[in-house]
Amino acid sequence: MQKIMMAMLAAALAAPALAAQPARAEWEQPEVVAVNREPMRATFFNFETREKALAGERSASANFVSLDGTWSFAYSATPEARPKNFYQPGYDVGKWGSIQVPGMLQTQGYGKPIFTNIDYPFPPNEPLIPHALNEVGSYRRDFNLPSNWKERDVFLQIGAAGAAYYVWVNGHKVGYSEDSKLPSEFNLTPYVRAGRNTIAIEVYRWADGSYLEDQDFWRVNGIERSVFVYAEPKTRLRDYKVTASHDGRFELAAEIAGKAADVTVSARVLDGDKELLQASAAPGTDRKAVLRGAVANVKPWSAETPNLYTLLIEVKDARGQLISATARKIGFRTVEIANGEVRVNGKRIMIKGVNRHEHDPHTYRVMSMESMRKDIELMKRAHVNAVRTSHYPNDPRWYDLADEYGLYVMDEANIESHGYMQLGDRAPTPEARAAIQLGYKPHWLAAHLDRVSRMVERDKNSPSIIFWSLGNEAGTGPNFEQSAAWIRKADPTRLISYLGHGTIGEEHLPNAYVDIYAPMYDDIEKMADYAQDPAYKQPMIQCEYAHAMGNSLGNLEDYWQVIRAHRKLQGGFVWDWVDQSVIAKDEKGRTYWASGFDLNPKRGDNSVVGDGVLRSDRTPDPEYYELQKVYSPVVFEGDARSGKIEVVNRYDFRDLSHLALAWKLERNGVQIAAGTLPSANAPAGGRQQLALPSAVADAVDKADGGELVLTVSASGAEGQAGWSQFVLASPAAASGKVAWVTPQGYALRGGKAVLSLDPATGLVNYSVDGKVLLKGGSPNFWRGLTDNDEGAGVDKTHKVWQTFTAQRKVRSVAVEGDSIKVLFSFGAGAAHWENVFRMRADGTLDVQANFVPLRDDLPDPLRLGLRFDMPASLNQLQWYGRGPFESYADRKTGAALGLYAGALADQYHSYIRPQESGNKTDVRWLKLAGALNISSDVPFSFNALPFPYEDLYLRPRGQWKSSEIAPHGDGSLLIDMAQAGVGGDTGWSLDGRPHVKYRIPLQAASYHFSIAP
Repeated sequence: MQKIMMAMLAAALAAPALAAQPARAEWEQPEVVAVNREPMRATFFNFETREKALAGERSASANFVSLDGTWSFAYSATPEARPKNFYQPGYDVGKWGSIQVPGMLQTQGYGKPIFTNIDYPFPPNEPLIPHALNEVGSYRRDFNLPSNWKERDVFLQIGAAGAAYYVWVNGHKVGYSEDSKLPSEFNLTPYVRAGRNTIAIEVYRWADGSYLEDQDFWRVNGIERSVFVYAEPKTRLRDYKVTASHDGRFELAAEIAGKAADVTVSARVLDGDKELLQASAAPGTDRKAVLRGAVANVKPWSAETPNLYTLLIEVKDARGQLISATARKIGFRTVEIANGEVRVNGKRIMIKGVNRHEHDPHTYRVMSMESMRKDIELMKRAHVNAVRTSHYPNDPRWYDLADEYGLYVMDEANIESHGYMQLGDRAPTPEARAAIQLGYKPHWLAAHLDRVSRMVERDKNSPSIIFWSLGNEAGTGPNFEQSAAWIRKADPTRLISYLGHGTIGEEHLPNAYVDIYAPMYDDIEKMADYAQDPAYKQPMIQCEYAHAMGNSLGNLEDYWQVIRAHRKLQGGFVWDWVDQSVIAKDEKGRTYWASGFDLNPKRGDNSVVGDGVLRSDRTPDPEYYELQKVYSPVVFEGDARSGKIEVVNRYDFRDLSHLALAWKLERNGVQIAAGTLPSANAPAGGRQQLALPSAVADAVDKADGGELVLTVSASGAEGQAGWSQFVLASPAAASGKVAWVTPQGYALRGGKAVLSLDPATGLVNYSVDGKVLLKGGSPNFWRGLTDNDEGAGVDKTHKVWQTFTAQRKVRSVAVEGDSIKVLFSFGAGAAHWENVFRMRADGTLDVQANFVPLRDDLPDPLRLGLRFDMPASLNQLQWYGRGPFESYADRKTGAALGLYAGALADQYHSYIRPQESGNKTDVRWLKLAGALNISSDVPFSFNALPFPYEDLYLRPRGQWKSSEIAPHGDGSLLIDMAQAGVGGDTGWSLDGRPHVKYRIPLQAASYHFSIAP
């Protein structure tokens, strides 16, 4: 990597002026972003009737022909090998293969997918592309044009394709386009005829624009969104822009194009069938009509109250006859910076956001409506109120869903030149950086402006969009400043975001030409420092934070305690929403979660692609429930034993009158009472005191030594808005005792139970009625390293604890009455561990374990506990503790105390790369298949899994897939006094380790528990 970066630096600094380069194809000229492409416009369709416009289904129009489906296809390894005249109607494609549109080439057997994070998938030498690597896809098909289209203009829309492509119709070259995430439109009128027509599209995998598409995602290509042709009247509505403020003010700017004619543009705003506003105007000499009006008593749009109205636009000729009609949902809302705060409709908001790649485990970038709707429903269920379209404009339907369900959107331009950004950031001087990063190079200005402006023009009518983002990790420079200036002029109704840097060191680097400071992965202390420094005026909304790679998302509640404490901090976007894994088959035919190095080990990098809070099939990870709890808009606080608590309203706009409040009381996980509370009406951002029913106090007074837990929740038509728990009474906890003596012994008996001990290994068997139920009892300091552990280098810095887990010395064995004591030593004076086993008459085995580090230069252990094996027959689990999913010291806010049960096979969550999973925290007791009961009067944690725990140990990339993890052999039971948290501020540095308070201190520790038949 370092050699590549140095070579890039040398090449960038020594590159000759582009003017000296010989003539090249369009796909190697960054100044050429399109040829003969229509100007971008908002997403809409001109229907022939008002009724069809209001229904909004373009396929119902006689002026629409879809070109989705099967196309003839030829794949070429290089541009030179492509079929050069395939666009001629007489060219024989009878022996070609076929391909589905939309669809990615690499999912249909043409080429291989590549995954890279920072590095370009080809040797970087902007703007040139290595021809030997540039695969070309040649698409062709016929389509029929209705005869009644002869009096209309005909257009082609390609929803998204890339990296670059040429279009021919009936042998005529129509045009060229770049930007793989925005649509292109071409006027086909001169080239088409009624009846059969032939269209050909030549798609290049890489182009100069690929230097701006260096995102952390799968490098696949093809035609990824729908393709269609449509007919327009000779005089047509070409574009329009809606401005609708939260006070009801309305403005429509409509642009007429085509043949000159006297027309009138009218607009109606409807609430269902009720007309609230009607306005009309004729276009001026600039062919633009501006209509204004106001809606009285308007219901504003926000993510909490996504009130939408229907806008109907009609264009009529001089006789009053309808030329066309179109409709869309609009929302009345205002976005601004006021007093240093991001405000929507005049009120400060908090961004409880996620980043979302467009990804499907089977189709990669091709998204179905069902998948998008599932995403947004899961977001709303998790109280997510904002999404960043990382790192490109999304399918237009996504914005419609965000409008409908209520999500604030940060719409991001398809710009990321990560490789050049990183290289420039390492340059020794600002001048050297300017010679490297594309944002400083004049020949890249057109491409930057094109991608930013076309995004804004396409998406300008979505109320959900409150931020425009200039891109991601692409460096800085005048190209971005000019892009921001273009937005300021074109759309002053929204805010602008852009960082330009990756993770930043010990400084804050806001950009003056944007509205918010949007760093990525600032830690808690750094956020607080920014908030408290009066030199910085912009509100902070982290564009990425809480890196959810693998088993992660630790200390999210800690983040939000700081965010809620400072008005300058207004939230952020978790990285990220969904894993980018794909579903593949291993050599044994088993399904597994695949990364880039699995599918194409010779290209790409070693990135594990599991950094979402959902698996790629949209199954929630355990992290999802932590996100749901931390983002919840309602919590309850106070000392419930006093008989009063407070309900806290974290909504930005809504009071709590739409919610029903309920309570339940559990003793040792079993419900003993339940009821409802009077409704609350605490205003947004406020709190209200609630009196608890006398039944709660009565239960506390009658506590019989068990644990009493009160759960209070708030729910409405949209589901649960929040819950909190209060421990009202706990059983008295006994303190463990430590004894250090060394006589010898072998077995203990009690009732039908026998504990036998091998003095050579110090390990034990616990049997009941002659059947071994547990064996082992070895001290355990290690875990299946999480992605964050690996990214932080724990496999190297802490490896001594893996060694000590596997290699231990029995220093002494002693028998004292009804107890056996085993003392283990590790290393040459590194640490001691003592197990004390005591058998009661009824067969209950009491276990006391004591850890004593002897050196102060050891790293912190990852866990402290005992490791047992158990027979496969113990395949059912019940426990009283946090659940129902796994939890960890720094990720248990969303796991409620309760009584849970399930199959042992369901306790492992299948992460993309096998790693630590299944831990349960704050456990009081657990039962295994009715055969064993393990309990303690001090909460502990455990893993119970139906396979050897070592299956989860870290192995080299690509050598151990998720499909390897399945029940086999003996199960594992790990009973811990502590396990380190999972961390996750980042996933590639020491910052990814759990915070210090969630690590295990290097100091003496002990715990105790009982094993009963």
